[in-house]
Amino acid sequence: FPVRWRIEASDDPAFEEYTVISDQTAADFPNPGRYPVIVPAADLSARYVRLTATGLWTFNARSLLAMGEIMVLQGNRNLAAGLPADSVKVSDADEIPPQWSQQNLVDSQSVLGAPSGIVASRTEGYQSAPAAMPDTEKWVQLDLGEEVVIQEVRLLPARAGEYPSRRGFGFPLRYKVEISSTPDFANSALVADHLRKDVPSPYENPVVVPVPSLKGRHVRLTATRLSERYEDYVLAVAEMQVYSGGKNLAAGAAVTARDSRETGIWSARFLTDGFTSQRNALDWPAYLAGLERRRSVEARVAALPGERHALTGKVLRRITGWSLAGVGALVALTAAAIYRSRRERRRELEALRQRIARDVHDEIGSGLGTISLLSQMSGRNNRYSETAREDFTEIHSISKEITESLRDIVWLIRPETKTVGDLAQRLRETAGTMLAGVPHEFHSDAPDGGRSLPLESKRQILMFFKEAMHNIIRHSGADRAVIRVGAAQAHFLLEIADEGCGFDPAQPRSGAGLTGMRQRAKTLGGTLVVDSNPGQGTRLRLTVPW
Repeated sequence: FPVRWRIEASDDPAFEEYTVISDQTAADFPNPGRYPVIVPAADLSARYVRLTATGLWTFNARSLLAMGEIMVLQGNRNLAAGLPADSVKVSDADEIPPQWSQQNLVDSQSVLGAPSGIVASRTEGYQSAPAAMPDTEKWVQLDLGEEVVIQEVRLLPARAGEYPSRRGFGFPLRYKVEISSTPDFANSALVADHLRKDVPSPYENPVVVPVPSLKGRHVRLTATRLSERYEDYVLAVAEMQVYSGGKNLAAGAAVTARDSRETGIWSARFLTDGFTSQRNALDWPAYLAGLERRRSVEARVAALPGERHALTGKVLRRITGWSLAGVGALVALTAAAIYRSRRERRRELEALRQRIARDVHDEIGSGLGTISLLSQMSGRNNRYSETAREDFTEIHSISKEITESLRDIVWLIRPETKTVGDLAQRLRETAGTMLAGVPHEFHSDAPDGGRSLPLESKRQILMFFKEAMHNIIRHSGADRAVIRVGAAQAHFLLEIADEGCGFDPAQPRSGAGLTGMRQRAKTLGGTLVVDSNPGQGTRLRLTVPW
């Protein structure tokens, strides 16, 4: 398909005077793929239509112009269909018939097929009785009810469900089309003559027979060489249309035939029932408009993954922004309040922390809860694609992790949770949640349980503890764990033991878990002792001076 092009119309074959219908020479035109390019030309009178390519399609250093079909529509008719060979002029052509030829531009054969809708057909058309030899004459004819001026006859090939690979099933190899005023065709006009050589299968494409405005009431298709079915030969056509004044006069017309295979899906009367072998038959304008809508829908669908990715990123950025902004605001406000009111405004500070904790829990927690619920419901909704449901599931998982972190932050800043006993209770709850599938014991024997802990110490110990619980779940394979919290005169003590696979602490490890715990112990000014051997479980002992 040309990259740059224009279409002109004229009454002069030399195009010394012409009307430009479409000019696409200023910028590259997007390749239409399998869809037609529709160029409106309303209220235009002309005899000649010319396509000029000024920028050719290029592939592997080769450039060329190729077209499957050029249609010139007037109402429901394609005036270019079936034009004689001398009506098509080209600057040059790579003639490789029958596949490539300038005459193929007006043979009605293209990727579009027959104009059809979306209503499934319950019938497959007309099929003659089988014949033993291919050179057997079969005919089928229509009675239009009255004598009319006929301008075009269309034959829509059949496609049999029992022979799905036979495209153009039963279409004759040699045939003729006649028009007559009497049913016996004693005086008939021959409008299509393909009796001297075999014609290629039209597949699903309509076969258009232009008629020079002849009057007639009866239209007959006569086949003199039949197509092979299965060790026998038949004539089959899905639909026969007769156009006059832009209307199909054959719709519902009476049909007679030399013989007919009458079954639930094949019958002579199905030749004019308005259906191809697959769907309802349409006229060209409605069909092309449907293809244009389909092209737009497919382009919209193709853009959805990018939009979904952008939307997911936007949601995640908002969640992260809300969380970081909330945490940043909390830390800044808390630090400023403590600095300014360390003694004389202790009550105000505690009230502020209480209010902040409540606001964070109510506002941000509620928002995260809503995101978690909506993403969970969308992840289970089969109306979305599998990729979209995976994205929603990821959003649900991330929002749950952020919610859990938010609960830890709220707990840390609440003024009433400041003692060793409060910390021990929080660690007990965390162990119950994270070790829900692992039998465990939790002991708290802190005589100084009422002693206050700094906010930073509580945070570091809680993060240390959660990392240890994560390691038990993910790496140890333990079937039992014991946790002990203690407080002495000089220090705070946390012991965590599991009966898992153990490991060699001296060996380098790829993960950052143990390294992070050592760093937290160092930040607290304490010590961490790791006692573990392969197959003998692991014991962690964290000691933090007051």
